[in-house]
Amino acid sequence: MGRETEMALSNSQKELLNLIRDVSTEKSQGERKIVNLKREIQQLQSELDSVNLELEEAKRLKECTEQELKGYEVELAMSESSIQALEGRISLIQDEISAVGSDLEALKNEERALRDDFIGKMFDLNAKIRKFQQSVDSATIEAFNSDTNSQNVDMVYANTKETEEAKRDLEDKLAQIISETNIEEDKFQSEQILYMQEKKELEDLNHRISLMEAVMKASKELHQLTIYPHYNLHFSNRNCFQCKRQECPFVHLCTSKLEEAYASFGEKLQEKCICPSCHCDNAEMLSGIL
Repeated sequence: MGRETEMALSNSQKELLNLIRDVSTEKSQGERKIVNLKREIQQLQSELDSVNLELEEAKRLKECTEQELKGYEVELAMSESSIQALEGRISLIQDEISAVGSDLEALKNEERALRDDFIGKMFDLNAKIRKFQQSVDSATIEAFNSDTNSQNVDMVYANTKETEEAKRDLEDKLAQIISETNIEEDKFQSEQILYMQEKKELEDLNHRISLMEAVMKASKELHQLTIYPHYNLHFSNRNCFQCKRQECPFVHLCTSKLEEAYASFGEKLQEKCICPSCHCDNAEMLSGIL
């Protein structure tokens, strides 16, 4: 009996020790779990704070983007109004070109008429001079052949007198024709100067139209670029709102395309401002046009 009792007590002590050991093990495991959970809570709290900061930054970027979008819309409206004004000026210049072209055609017709009239008068003058020389020659021959006949002498004298009168008339007509020719030449020179001036004005107008069309075309292309949503993005430190990356290739692509478009527009406009004949830079004239 005593031995059985001792064995029972020994078993009870072992069970108690095992129970105490299990309780202490569970307690230590629970403490470790609590520590791990606290660490996870701190990490989640840190992530929550980071997400809240990103959310605030996203809201701020959204407000900035909306403000910039409104600014671009205002600029687009102003650009459209300026384009309409340029189109109106181009229409007026084209009307002026048509009027100048009509004036040039009229001047050309008048120039041809004056030239034909001058040539006709020169032919008439040559014919009269030739006829006068023939009459003088015939009168001289008749004078030498009629020395013995006084009647013939009187006739030769009369013919000579008539010839001298005809000569004076021809000289007067010749002087008048020369005077008219000088007047016509002066008029022709003035018309020629006016023609060259209007021709130069026409070339200037065509060049101005070419410059305006180049400016309008490039402005429309730039406005087409600026109205796309992804071109309106503006990020501090170049952070992309879509992929949360710094130095995002998408942002670089947008900015590089805009820079290339502006650079191409500047080069084309510079080429248009240079005269192909004298290679002069007409950028100041372009600023006066715009």
